[in-house]
Amino acid sequence: MACNENVIKNIANEITRNCQAQNVTVDAEFVIFLIELLLLNPKYGKLFSKVINRDTLQYFVEECGSKLIRSENSINTLKMQFIVQKNYDKLPVLISKHLESIDTCLRPLVSEILEEEPTYEDDNELKKMFRKISIYIILSSGLGNPSNIHNLKEGMAALESVFSLEDLNGFIELPKAEKMAHLRHLMEIVSGVRLFNRDCKKGGEGIPDLPFNLVDAGKACLASLSNSLITVMQRVNTLTTALEDTIVIEDETGNVGFDLKRTADLTVNDVKEVIELLLFYRQYEVFTRRLLSDVQTLVSSAKHHVEKVRHVLDDIHAAVKYKSAVPVTTVFPLFCNLWQVWRSMQNTMYLISTVNRLISNLASIQDLMKIPQSIVDKMLAGRSVITDQDRISNRISLVERLSMANLENYIPYSDPDIFCSGREKSAQFLGFCAVCLTVGALNPGNMKVGYIKNRGKRYSFCNIKMATRFAKNPDRYINEVLDFARNNPHVIHLLNIIEDVRQVKDLDVLVVKYVPKICVMEKDVQTEPHPIDEYIEKDYTWDLWEWKRRACKWASIVNCRTHSTQTIYSHLRSEIQCQTAEPRDKCQQTKKETGMNTVPRNVFLWGLRGQIGDGQHAMDLIVPHNEKLGGRPVDYCTWPCTSMPSTEYREVQEQDYNDEEDFELAIHSKLGF
Repeated sequence: MACNENVIKNIANEITRNCQAQNVTVDAEFVIFLIELLLLNPKYGKLFSKVINRDTLQYFVEECGSKLIRSENSINTLKMQFIVQKNYDKLPVLISKHLESIDTCLRPLVSEILEEEPTYEDDNELKKMFRKISIYIILSSGLGNPSNIHNLKEGMAALESVFSLEDLNGFIELPKAEKMAHLRHLMEIVSGVRLFNRDCKKGGEGIPDLPFNLVDAGKACLASLSNSLITVMQRVNTLTTALEDTIVIEDETGNVGFDLKRTADLTVNDVKEVIELLLFYRQYEVFTRRLLSDVQTLVSSAKHHVEKVRHVLDDIHAAVKYKSAVPVTTVFPLFCNLWQVWRSMQNTMYLISTVNRLISNLASIQDLMKIPQSIVDKMLAGRSVITDQDRISNRISLVERLSMANLENYIPYSDPDIFCSGREKSAQFLGFCAVCLTVGALNPGNMKVGYIKNRGKRYSFCNIKMATRFAKNPDRYINEVLDFARNNPHVIHLLNIIEDVRQVKDLDVLVVKYVPKICVMEKDVQTEPHPIDEYIEKDYTWDLWEWKRRACKWASIVNCRTHSTQTIYSHLRSEIQCQTAEPRDKCQQTKKETGMNTVPRNVFLWGLRGQIGDGQHAMDLIVPHNEKLGGRPVDYCTWPCTSMPSTEYREVQEQDYNDEEDFELAIHSKLGF
């Protein structure tokens, strides 16, 4: 593909400049995110498949710029997806990225500590080295700010209690790899000492009360997410109820469309606007539920960490109580254990703060969405709003269940294959109806209807009719969903079908719409029971051999001769007259004369074969060019040939020849051969 990463960056920069010229501010990274999704559509992907020219590039830039400038609901959905994809991931991945960022910030300081080798006699250099190690431990542990003199002194005192200047001389002589490992071990011990001093009320001025703050932050985040989810679900249920009766499927062709006859003054654009709003709020719901699940996990782990910190502190108090000196082999592992639990709580607090930032960003995008209440009221038409829980648990009659059992690859809801280890397997397209998705409608599937399996994946449906139609041709409706997704890129990440869309990005025509038969006239006609009088064919027979005998008799007509005569009394006489003309000879002259074809001179020697004696002579076979062939009399030669004078023949006969061959040669010479 000619459109590589550098080309995409250049296109994004040009689109960003065009948007800024229109007083629209966009992020260059978001533009790259949008371009990569648009290139999955062959309408745009084919533009850069071979060679990039200025016309195609300008067309693509204008298309992207117009989408960003209009700032439709689909763009807001894409912005929300971009923010979550950029700033959020699985919890272990987020923690590892956070720790890597801390190490990256401290890398210059660590390099100085590892590369410096002060001499034993220079106390100032040793003290500077000791100070740098203390600063690194404070920054790496996150326990206070080293710019605060009290925090720095406390950190240096804790370090000096476990790492003296004599130990520093041995540290300098170590290789870099061992220095780094020893430095991290020192950080864990010193941080544990500071945390223990804080619990003993002997320091810890810059250390926050993390156990208390963590529990409160988790509860506040849960409450915020719960309130946001309640608000979003109210809008989702309203839009879904308004939209579900508008989606219809044709019995003849199986095409999915919109039923606009039920509601007056309702257009297709109004329905599409409601669909775009529902897509946005469904995406918001997916992200909110994901964050809520993660925060619940974090809160439960935070409570566990708080209890573990209390147990570790109790163990340290028990180890040092009533003792003036404690072996390092006993107390140092406890300090390290205390620090590791504290680090886990720090990571949990970081994740909760990340979720809070995401909630704030998503809420700012949600504030931009406006629901057209007048259109929604028209589509509701006085109906009460139905929740997803009520919708997906509607009961199915026994007759409908029996009809579903005859479908190919049907899996009932009670089938044990649906459940795995006590948890329900997720259906394709997030459990939304696979048939309604062909037009973008996110109608939740009814689990009581069951599922249909195709190519190892399970699909759910909102009612029996949709499932029955899908079972007849599953690939058709799956391709229609993929075609809708690549034409509407904000649906791709919502349904998690990015890989499926990539597999069909090179197919120009993915869906062939079925055209219904057009009814020209619909009219009832009543006819008489027997419009024709009763008639019995006298020559009718049921015997096949009789028909064959008749066929053989009728076939004798080929041996007969038919005469026709037209008289004045003929029923079907013809008054047509026909005039004929004799064929004429025509010649044609061309502009270029390239040659002439002459008639070869052909001579036939008569009497050479089958005749003994005299009379042989030449016959001219040349036909003149201007002579027209026709009937003419044929001359027959007799033996002896009368065309040869008798005197010449007698002269030849009087001479004495040795054999018959010499005699024939003499005759030929006389005849002029």
